[in-house]
Amino acid sequence: MAFLIGSSLAGYAYLAANVALHVPISLLWWFWSVGFDGTHIFGTASRTFFDREARHSHRALLFGSAAFFFALGPVMVLLGGKAVLAMIVAVWAYYHVVRQHYGFMVLYKVKNRDLAKLDNSLDRWFLGVMLVFPPFHRFFIHHPEELGLHFSFPRLEPFLWLLVAATALVYAGRQWVRIRRGDPVNVPKFLLFAGVIPLHWLTFAYMSWMGAVPTVTIVHNLQYHALIWFHNRNRYGAASADGSHGRIPQAVSRSLLNYVLVALVFSALYRVPGFQLGRASDLAFGFFCGFGLTHYYLDSRIWRVRSDPALRQALQLT
Repeated sequence: MAFLIGSSLAGYAYLAANVALHVPISLLWWFWSVGFDGTHIFGTASRTFFDREARHSHRALLFGSAAFFFALGPVMVLLGGKAVLAMIVAVWAYYHVVRQHYGFMVLYKVKNRDLAKLDNSLDRWFLGVMLVFPPFHRFFIHHPEELGLHFSFPRLEPFLWLLVAATALVYAGRQWVRIRRGDPVNVPKFLLFAGVIPLHWLTFAYMSWMGAVPTVTIVHNLQYHALIWFHNRNRYGAASADGSHGRIPQAVSRSLLNYVLVALVFSALYRVPGFQLGRASDLAFGFFCGFGLTHYYLDSRIWRVRSDPALRQALQLT
């Protein structure tokens, strides 16, 4: 709970630092980018590209996706699609954050046997509507200029508010029925909702994209680090580990200090030159987008607990 739910406090701290204390967003951005975002991409690499067994068993997935996404950015730039590339990265990044919150919600539902078919559908719909509405409302209805857009959808606003209100009412009604019936309350699930949903609403009410990106993503980063540390410690640091995974996964899973230091070095080695080169060259910008795009794609493939017995065991979901 401290990291998967309590990590939302980091987002509120970023919001307060920028909006209330007027800390420059450039300073907050760099602290987040190198310290948390780049390091969480190392988390993915630690159980994919740096894992000898994963490289052998998932060679096509790992190297095929890396080759495709590191080439996609430069190709789109050469075709004059830098703005489209930036939009793809932004939308996929936000979807990636939302999907992770959904994933943790599902894990809490599994752990607490909260798996009624109706509630699964309502939980998915409620979380999706409450997290997608705030950025859409800001950037596609009221402030499209902040993303460089020349179009908006103001006529959709009444319908969207009606959708939000109907979703909240139906969801609240369902919880009232469950309480009256004496069903157990899935406390972690509701704490997760209470942490992330108000944060997203407040962030997109007060911050443009430059401030919103680190504010909502730092929560995702801390959650991911907690998940990776738990997974790697159980999978690579166990007494049964035989060295088949390689030195890096085992080294960073045995010591939190090792994990932090290696992740920071990894992050700095590509984030700092990536920023500088990206400002000087559109092709470099397109290339360095490959880190994020590869991460988003692989992350959608490597956490499928239903089809991966070893993953279920590492996450203690057996």
